[in-house]
Amino acid sequence: MEKGNVIVNKIKRMENFFHQEKTDCVPVGFWCHFPDEYTVEQHIQAHVDFYQQTDMDIVKIMDDSWNYLATAELGIQKASDWRHIRLSGRDCRQYQAMETIMRGVLERVGDDAMVFPTLWSPFKMASFACRHGDAEFMEHCREEPHSVLQGITAIADMLCEWTRGYLETGVHGIYYSAQFSEPTRFTQSEWEKLVKPSDTELLSLIRNARKYSIVHICGEDDHGFVSSPERYVDYPASAFNWDCHRTGLTLEKGKKLFGAPVIGGVDNHGAFVSGTNEQASKAIDAALQTIEGKVGFMLGADCTIPFEMPLKHISGAVVAARRFGEGTMNR
Repeated sequence: MEKGNVIVNKIKRMENFFHQEKTDCVPVGFWCHFPDEYTVEQHIQAHVDFYQQTDMDIVKIMDDSWNYLATAELGIQKASDWRHIRLSGRDCRQYQAMETIMRGVLERVGDDAMVFPTLWSPFKMASFACRHGDAEFMEHCREEPHSVLQGITAIADMLCEWTRGYLETGVHGIYYSAQFSEPTRFTQSEWEKLVKPSDTELLSLIRNARKYSIVHICGEDDHGFVSSPERYVDYPASAFNWDCHRTGLTLEKGKKLFGAPVIGGVDNHGAFVSGTNEQASKAIDAALQTIEGKVGFMLGADCTIPFEMPLKHISGAVVAARRFGEGTMNR
């Protein structure tokens, strides 16, 4: 893509975003989960199609390994079981599927756009190990936090090994899904002792490898989608994303809080997703008007968008961002 005498490509646009330098337009990135029953090859093609049909600036690879999660077979029945877990490192279906998807996506679009695979946090991975899910895992955290922490350490060690493997494929960085900061889960002190250490260990590994990291601060639906972004202020991340609409922390305030680039501005429960084309367009224009002409801002959603939503809304957001860029690049 050429503008005047300046050659612009998506990788350069994203590099400028991460380094908080001027871009020709606001970068755009949205992502969704794909159907559970997809094969690895179908996942590769779905990611490529989603990127090419929308013309976004980044490819975020989802980890939709719901049917073969590495921690789902641990058989955790009581809190003390966390002290004795055994994990298979890269020798498991979840890792191997993700690596294959990464390599397939990179082969098809890696020269055109940055590719970021998703990495679930150790706490999120741990929650998949309990037969009765998240609620049972939280009970274990309250009953025997030291036992749970031993299990979390083992999972973090596995995820460090996975991260090294992910980065070896040639991806540009990691999209890190940070979890369990909802104020209804842990106090600030509990969270800093239990959750934070393994998060920062993994993010430091990515930074030391000189790759980018995007931290998504996720709030679960059982907790009203409300996370605690302020807890992540000193995380060693390249960029941050959170639910602006349910936390009340705007992109502008968040950028000042983190001192880093930020992604978002669009409500993934609002008109952009479920409205008419006109309503979706107005939602995008409203978001762009708050960030146009400023460095370190990327247009995206508070969290994942539905697989079934109209692609026209997403491609329209990309067109709008490029249009705004044409009007502001010479200011």
